[in-house]
This record gives sequence, structure tokens and C-alpha cells, in this order.
Amino acid sequence: MKKTIFIISLALVVAFVLYPAAVQSQPGRGGYGYGMGPGYGYGMGPGMMGGWDWVDIPSKLPAPKSAEWVQKLREILTLEKESFAQYQTDQEKFNAYMPYVMIIPQEENHIEWIGQLFKAYGQPSDGKVSPVIQTKTLTEAYELSAKMESDLLPRYEWLVKNAGDRDSGQALNTILIQSRWHLVMFEHAVRMGHGYGYSRGWGMMGGSGSGYGMGPGMMGGDYGYGAGRGYGRQYKTGGKPIDMKEAKAMMDDYLKSSRNPNLKLGKIKDLGNAFEAEILTKKNDIVDRILIDKYTGGIRSAY
Repeated sequence: MKKTIFIISLALVVAFVLYPAAVQSQPGRGGYGYGMGPGYGYGMGPGMMGGWDWVDIPSKLPAPKSAEWVQKLREILTLEKESFAQYQTDQEKFNAYMPYVMIIPQEENHIEWIGQLFKAYGQPSDGKVSPVIQTKTLTEAYELSAKMESDLLPRYEWLVKNAGDRDSGQALNTILIQSRWHLVMFEHAVRMGHGYGYSRGWGMMGGSGSGYGMGPGMMGGDYGYGAGRGYGRQYKTGGKPIDMKEAKAMMDDYLKSSRNPNLKLGKIKDLGNAFEAEILTKKNDIVDRILIDKYTGGIRSAY
């Protein structure tokens, strides 16, 4: 049961956690606001874990006027390099497939994208990288990874909020979205254990399943929605089918992990081979309806 709960929780996290902080213009300044007030959200879709597979950064961008902003960007690049090295080391040490196999490639992308930003600014990106920490158990490695991702989030939020140009803001916002997802993955690994099973199939991470996402700002703002194609492996449950109580527990677990005060769980219907769960705003507006396959654990939007 514990393994089943973890697997379904993981799939639900992938489905829903990918609503981004809206990158919004603030009155009276040329930068970008972070999730405040009415605005627009970026709908997710293409890609194995939601968000964009790749960020196109122009070869030249206006140099940031704030020395503090540049320094903080340089610091977060160093932290990303440290995270990348730590995850690679722990994956090899403990022969752990998940969630490292999904997170490490994106960590490498983050390093590449930030490096491209510095190149576009015409500024150096050098920084001293600390050696990896020698973890003794896989649980300790997961806990350390969760802490490293958690430390990144407020830094990215500040950089997005104070970005001086749109391209920089969007690139960093994409990294922020993915980093939030990484944190939830590691937190679930710590809480629920680290047994994984996988198979090809339909769903947010299976075969040619549909990918989608929502875009409410963390502290308000309008909802954005985007649809696309997802690709990867779908997590599959073992043993008896998921029941109503377990489906509700999984949805509740997601909503707690998402830390989004604007969302709540609505009605859950039994459709025979699947459950249909409503995701609502606090004002009872429907954001999405989600189908949870009772036998495979696959999930997808009912739309």
C-alpha cells in the first residue's frame, strides 16, 4: 500500500504541480512581477515533466543594470552546479534510478541556460563550487536533495521578480517551475519511501499521453492553460485496484504538497475503471477534472 500511495502521489504531483508563478508586469517599472494580482499564467504541456523541453535564449541580451541581481544569478549558478554534482554522486553511490534519472537532465539544462544568460550579457559566470557532501544512506541523500532544491526557490523567485528583460525572466521562471517539481519529488521520496515500478502506458508520463498544466500565480492572478504532448514512462500500481478512499487521499496529498492556497479538491466520481476528481479554486470555479485509472495509476485530464 505504501508503495502504491507513493507511485500515485508521484503521478499526481507531475500532473498538477507544474502551474508556474506568473511572470507579470508591474505598473511603473519595466521588470517582472511574481504571482501578484491579476495577470496571466504560462500553460505547460510539452516535455517529459511539463514545462518547456528547452529554453531559447538570444545570443545577446541587455546587460543587467543591477550588480546585486547579477551576483545573485552567479550564486544560483554555483548552487545548481553543486546540486548537479551531488545528485550524480548519490545516484551512482546508491544505484538509485528514481527520481534522479528525471531530475539530473533538467539540472544540467539549468546550468546550461544560466550560462547562456551570462554569455548573452557579455559577463563572466565563474564561481567556486563546493565539494559534494558524503551521504551515508539513500534517505539522507533524498533529504539533502530536498533541502538543496528548497534553498533555490526563494532565490529564483527574487530573480524572476527583479529581472530586467522578458527573455531572462521567462528563462528563470521556467527553471523555477521545474525546481518546484524537483522539491516535491524529493519530498515524496523521503515521506513515502523509494520503491518504484514503471511501465509504458497512457498518462501524464506514459507513451504519447497528453500533457497539460495550469498557470495560477502563487498569490493570485488569472488562470492560464496549455495543452501539449507528454512522453515518458507511466508509473503503475500493483495488487488491488485503487479505491475511492485512496484516490481522495492521493488528491489531498497533492494539494498539500502543491502549497497553493488557491486550489482545493472538489467532488470525486466513480466512473467504473477510473475516478474523476475535480480541482477547484477557493471560489468553487473548476480548474480541471482529472481521471485516475484504478488499475494502472495513470492520470490525465478529462478534457
